Amino acid sequence: MAIDRAERCRQWNADQQHQRRAGQSRAKQFTSASQAAAGACSWLAFMARFRAATGSPQHFPHAAARYVPPEQIRTLTGTLPAPLQQIIHTVWSHGVGWGVDHWLLPPDMPPAPPDGSLFAADQEPHEWSDFAPGWLVCQTCWLAGICPTCQPDWWEDAILARLPQSLCGAHGGRVIDG
Repeated sequence: MAIDRAERCRQWNADQQHQRRAGQSRAKQFTSASQAAAGACSWLAFMARFRAATGSPQHFPHAAARYVPPEQIRTLTGTLPAPLQQIIHTVWSHGVGWGVDHWLLPPDMPPAPPDGSLFAADQEPHEWSDFAPGWLVCQTCWLAGICPTCQPDWWEDAILARLPQSLCGAHGGRVIDG
């Protein structure tokens, strides 16, 4: 004989004593410690999402890596390119809570010529590795860079124009296999 679960639930819902006992049983599972932990997780998730949506530095980067998907990382003025979002998310998962401005040059500062350029000053070279087509990441300082040859219209993009430049491995740049 089949059990009519809908009818059984209607009977339980009509029985106030059953409702009270079920509620009391469930309430015993919610200790003050479990409620405090749930509240803390909720607060961490809220703050991580809020700070990611504004491009602010993360106070709790591991929580940000857990509660914020890469596509929610942005600035107040708009979204970021997907590879840069992924780089930032990876850095947060390693416990470093830098904000978006860490990766961007100041708006009035032009990017330095790519490493290896005849016009580049003697700069401390980064240990670039290819991250995605046209994107590089420094293995020591997590700095993100673009290959200007792969992205010829970089100067038209407000975000790409504020990133350091280096040639990727496909264009003869000094990259480390990562």
